[in-house]
Amino acid sequence: MTGSYALAQAPGGGIAPPDSDWDEIPGDDAPVPSPRRPFSRFDLEKLWALPREGQSVKGADRKGPAAATGKAGRTTAEKSAAAAKVEQLKKALAPKPPPEAVRQQTLDALFERLRKASQQEDAQHIATSIQQIWLRSYSDTANLLMQRATASVQEGQFPLALSLYDKLIELEPGWAEAWNQRAVTRFLTGDTDGAMVDIDQVVKLEPRHFGALAGMGMILQGAGLDKGALEVFNKVLVIYPLDPDVQKLVEKLTLEVEGRDI
Repeated sequence: MTGSYALAQAPGGGIAPPDSDWDEIPGDDAPVPSPRRPFSRFDLEKLWALPREGQSVKGADRKGPAAATGKAGRTTAEKSAAAAKVEQLKKALAPKPPPEAVRQQTLDALFERLRKASQQEDAQHIATSIQQIWLRSYSDTANLLMQRATASVQEGQFPLALSLYDKLIELEPGWAEAWNQRAVTRFLTGDTDGAMVDIDQVVKLEPRHFGALAGMGMILQGAGLDKGALEVFNKVLVIYPLDPDVQKLVEKLTLEVEGRDI
């Protein structure tokens, strides 16, 4: 192409001027088309002319800084989406906390709500939720024994219930509610010493067990130890401030104990 271009640009030599389309060559009868000027379809002056000051080059709005910014914006959005997906994948693949940890977290949250409850009805619902968690273990066998034992208590079959609770505690010695239910059964049979032993174990396993503490206070009150009972009941109210029964007991014992001190 370079040679043709040079030849086409050479002046003279019998070649017609660039602007003519048809010329007659001497000695020929028929007109012969003259070669077109190379790149005649392009306006070379405009093609090679530099843009004037303040004039944008055609297409610059598509490939200039704005387009680059848009591309960068899309890239940032894509990176953010990819990072979010990676984070979701990490959470999905992260090891699940053990059931004991989940149970403890749930209880902690419920106890916090119980302490801050402003309505007695709400507090009672929260307390019931806590007791339902206490009544469940991680062993199906232990749960079955608990159901049979509590049913026996309701039917008044205390010896059978105590026997079942003994087996239950042997199977799950770290289950606070097993000790608590046996303490209740012992108390119902008049074995207050045995009940106090079981309650002591309950409080070691679950210091916030307001039911066991209330039972301890009742045993102390029954033994004439009102001051000790009042101290225990006040501990209950720290955990469960809106316990209606304990509130009444505290009011009554406060008057009696303070009256004696005077």
